[in-house]
Amino acid sequence: MSIKDEDLRADALRRYEVLNTPAEPNFDRITRIASSVLGRPVCTLALADRDRFWFKSKQGVDANEMPREMAFCEETIRGRNVFVVPDATADRRFVEAPIVKAAPHVRFYAGAPLITPSGVAIGSLCVLDVKPEFEFTEESQSILSDLAATSVELFEAKARHIELLKCTDEIAHLARHDPLTGLPNRRRLIEIFHGMERQQRENDVALLYLDLDSFKAVNDTHGHNGGDDLLRQVAARIKTCMPPLACGARLGGDEFAVLLHSTEGKLAAEASAFARRLMTKIEQPYMIGRNRVAIGCSIGIALSRPGSDLDDLVSRADVFLYQAKNTGRGRYLLEAV
Repeated sequence: MSIKDEDLRADALRRYEVLNTPAEPNFDRITRIASSVLGRPVCTLALADRDRFWFKSKQGVDANEMPREMAFCEETIRGRNVFVVPDATADRRFVEAPIVKAAPHVRFYAGAPLITPSGVAIGSLCVLDVKPEFEFTEESQSILSDLAATSVELFEAKARHIELLKCTDEIAHLARHDPLTGLPNRRRLIEIFHGMERQQRENDVALLYLDLDSFKAVNDTHGHNGGDDLLRQVAARIKTCMPPLACGARLGGDEFAVLLHSTEGKLAAEASAFARRLMTKIEQPYMIGRNRVAIGCSIGIALSRPGSDLDDLVSRADVFLYQAKNTGRGRYLLEAV
């Protein structure tokens, strides 16, 4: 087999996400039908990994895999039709194979390649017997081919299901996160807030509402791309600043929020200390392309209390943010306890 063939096979198997997975009823039905209808004691649905054939399903055999060297299935995946060995002891390619020389002393083999819609042979559906068979009919070969094709259709359905789940997860992520910065959005922040225990929400949470100072000047000077770059850098700094139980979010424009959970029961003091640390971090210079720019931020802080929801916290924090912006900027104001 060429390196290109092996790479294409590996890519196909990765798409199916099937290697080393548990048994599944649909595939076990395929091997049971093949074994029963074709009257053979052993049947395997074998997938060609780099150095082994791994059995996704099997009947009449205990092993879960076998080496590719001197394997019947190796010849099967080289072609496009059913590969038949009537008597392995009379075939020099297999007479020295371990499963022929020793138990289970295989004599007969018939395998249909598993060919993907893109034309890649990923393995085989095969039946084996300890007795030679010189009259494996065209009808039997056709049955084996049809069951092999059905197996591939099941793999394809599995791949489509995997892709659908990934798309669903991606859509769910996009619905709850800001596409520019990757931070949670308001919707996700509300979910996190309501996911907290009621006692925690009412006694141990502060909401810091941030607005960047001088952001408009940077946006006007360096354009929207420069402004977007700056927002991404600010988001990254917010992430690095947050303690483990905090959650940062972008609420829109150059406005951010951090939901802070008190760990020591000193909510006001912890929120103030975090605000100072965050302001110091955000005020450090940024590089936009080759240009060095500096901004600051103003912060309003609201503290949770019985009956508060997130909208109430944001609304109250916004009041203190507005006051901070209008009394000099570059400062934080904390709701009186």
